[in-house]
Order: sequence, then C-alpha cells, then structure tokens
Amino acid sequence: MDIIRAAVEYPMFATGDLVLAAISGGPDSVAMLHALHMRSCELGISLHVAHLNHGIRGEQSNLDEEFVCNLAHQFGLPVTIGRVDVPALRGELRIGEEEAARIARQRFLRETAESVCASKIAIAHTADDRAETVLLNILRGCGIDGLGAMRAIDGSIVRPLIDTYRAEVESYIAEHALPYRIDETNVDTTYARNRVRHELIPLLERAFNTQVKSALVRLAEVAAAQSDLVDALAESARGEVTYRDGLDADLFCRLPEAVQLQIIRSEIMRLKGDLTDVTFEQADRLVEAVRAPDDFTFTLPSGHVYASRKGKLLRFYRREDSPRPPAFDCALNVPGTTHLPEIGLTLHCSIVGKPIAPKLSADEALIDADCIVGTLHVRSARPGDRIAPLGMTGTKKLQDVFVDRKIPRRERARAAVVADDEKVLWVVGVVSSESGKVTASTKRAIYASVQWSGAQCTVSAE
Repeated sequence: MDIIRAAVEYPMFATGDLVLAAISGGPDSVAMLHALHMRSCELGISLHVAHLNHGIRGEQSNLDEEFVCNLAHQFGLPVTIGRVDVPALRGELRIGEEEAARIARQRFLRETAESVCASKIAIAHTADDRAETVLLNILRGCGIDGLGAMRAIDGSIVRPLIDTYRAEVESYIAEHALPYRIDETNVDTTYARNRVRHELIPLLERAFNTQVKSALVRLAEVAAAQSDLVDALAESARGEVTYRDGLDADLFCRLPEAVQLQIIRSEIMRLKGDLTDVTFEQADRLVEAVRAPDDFTFTLPSGHVYASRKGKLLRFYRREDSPRPPAFDCALNVPGTTHLPEIGLTLHCSIVGKPIAPKLSADEALIDADCIVGTLHVRSARPGDRIAPLGMTGTKKLQDVFVDRKIPRRERARAAVVADDEKVLWVVGVVSSESGKVTASTKRAIYASVQWSGAQCTVSAE
C-alpha cells in the first residue's frame, strides 16, 4: 500500500534532501516515518527525526518522547528532542492551548531544521486533516487562502500523506504491525478540531453527503489554484500601485476587491511573518477605510503591525520600522532643488509670476514671495514652533496642530518645516500658513512640491 503517493505526485523531494520528519508518536506520523524510511533510497533522501515534548499531558508526554526516541533508534535514524511548557506559553501569549502548541511546534521544527541543515520538513497531515481544516476555516470566516489551506508543499514544509485518508493509514499500520501512541486529548471535544472531527463531519456524512471529506478536499484544491492566481495578480498590481515607500491609495481603490484583499494580506505577511489572527473581516474593514477620504491609522493583529493612510499614501509598517531621524536644517534653494536624505525628501521650488491659487495637494504649497523675511529654510520641527494655519486667525503651536490632526508622536520628528527667519510657512504634508497665503494682490510666489524616496517615513494620521 502506497500511503506517501503525494511525495511522488507533486513531487516533494530532490535527490540528496535531508528530511526532518516531525513525529508525535501517533499512528499518522509513525506510518509516515516508516513509509519514508522504507523508500528513502528510491526517493534519494535521508531522514532526521524530530519530536517536541509539549508538556500538556504530563507523564504521558514523557512516554511519547521515550517512544519516539526508541522508534528512531530502531530505524537507525538520528533524533532531536525538544521540550516546551505549552501551558506556560499559552499564559505568556494569552492565546488558546491549541494555538500555543502550534506556535511552539513551528518554532521547534524551524529551528531544528536549520540546526541539522534539513532542506525539507515532513508533516504527517492526512486528507482527513485537510478536510477538517477547511471546515474549521469556513467556520472562522476565512477567505480563499483558508479554503486552500494545508497544501502538499508549502515552502520547506511537505505533507507526504496529504492525499491519504486516515482509514488507509490504519490499514498500513495493521499491515506492518507498527506500534504507536494514542493521545487521549484527540477525543476531547473541548477542542474545536475534535468537535469537527468527531461530531460535525459524522453529522454531515450521515445527513448530507457520505463523501463530504472528499468534497472538502476537492474544494481545497480548487481554492488553492484560484488563490495562486489571485496571488500572481496581486503581485503584479503591487508594482503598479507602488507610491513612495507604500501604495497609492487612489490606484489601490481601483483594483478588484480580491486583489486588494490579497495585497493587504501579503503586506501583513511580509511584516509579521504569518497571518495568525488575520480575518477576512479585518482586511475588509481596512479596504473600506481606504475607500473613504479620511486619513487613518489601523492597528492590525498581533505583531505590532500598522496600516495608515495620509492623503494618497497607504503604508504598512511595524512600529520599530520608524526610527527617529537626526535633526536637520538647510537653506531652501529657490529656484532649485533641495535634498533631505535624513527623511528621504526632495523639495523642488520655482518662482511663479502673477500666481493663481489652485487646489493643491498636501505635497504642494504656494507661498507669497514678498512675505518672506530673511532666508527660507527647511528644517525639523522645534519646541515652541508656531504657525498661523491657513484660513484661521492667530497662531497655534505645532505641537497642538499635530495633536489636533492626530499625528503620531513618532512621526513628529520626521515632519519637514519650511520657515523664514521669523515664522513657519509650511509644514510639509500637514498645513500651510496664513502668513504666506497667495492673494489677488500677490505679485509673485514660490511654488514648492516634494518628492519622497524609499527612505521616507511620512507624517501619518492616527
């Protein structure tokens, strides 16, 4: 009986691969290890066994560890054992036990694979596991990625049993008289997966479709193919809507919604490393916020990831990705170009005769040239700076302007201030001054526009 047919069909291995086999001691992983070991020469691979003692089941967990060590020695395979206190990790991360165990297992396997130089990590997920995962993800409100979850090959992760049903594994175990361990928590229906396995799927088989697991696996295959297509479209669109060090929000809004959602998910994945706790509803709310005209900052799921919009700029970033720049102050070249590498900003200035006052973006300004006292500078904001905001009487502290506009504290040090020897005339991207306002009596004005490089970190509203 060929229970690892997926290993050849996809294919999963290259000649010379060192495969880290994740073995819990249960029937699925024992059967996978036996099958891989028996066919290792044919597949051109070598094996290294990995087992994580998660400490959930007390002495039984220790017996699982002992069993896997003995099994590896019987097969003549090297073994690495890890130990982690999942209950303690659960309390530390404030998450459920299942999620804490999953995170601990992923960390252990990734670190072990790196330490032994394994090129692949073999996981004993079966077709039954895939069907259960699809149902769980549907119940959680997943998108197309969730429907296509648990792929045969996912980076360095491979699943040789993914096309094999649990009944086939049981037959293989019996045929080869293989020993295995039983985890009594697998029948504990306080766990969501166990309720799906022991209650929901049997109900669906009895009342709706005796082949419901096969139907769910087919759904996963179709969804995975469609997800790959959306991924490719999103990757292409990502380049087309790139703006400064983020995305052009206006162009982003013109993309198909499926592509928008995928770009958001890929940005979170890039910054966070996974999509844990990222739901369709969260991504959908962010899309709706981008479509609205208001600036915002969203805190995204765990990982200190943020999304913000300022004008047409949509950015995704981690809090620590916004370091405080050094203070800067230099004369503004009028006419001409002024570079500010500290914040990735370039200002272009020209003289305009008999100017009109068109509607300007946040990255543009018109300043009455005759109101300037002394020399124009572009510099960092300073304590005590004040501005007479356009359309208002009197002056306000820049600090108060930043607070009123809900500009994050970390971004205020990155604000660029255009000022003469007496007053602030423009806070780039935030507000212009009434003192430099172009009127019907203005004879000439300075037109200023900015260009940001990839090093730029914008002033963004919360």
